[in-house]
Amino acid sequence: MIESHRYYKSRADPQICSRVCKDKFTLMLIWTDNILSASSTIKGKILAKSELEMSYKIKDLGKTKLILGMHINRDL
Repeated sequence: MIESHRYYKSRADPQICSRVCKDKFTLMLIWTDNILSASSTIKGKILAKSELEMSYKIKDLGKTKLILGMHINRDL
């Protein structure tokens, strides 16, 4: 169903989906019922989240702090 939102699945790994829309690049990593997303712009992030909400019931857990046992630190 992610393809209906113009995302393309990676040929190397079908759990990786990406989309380029004007100046926004959005990347989604999907595993079962978990989605980790990243976008090059705030507008891209908001658009991706609103599109997912149209198709799925989602729960936003906020900023990612841990993935695959690796801690994520942000230095903006």
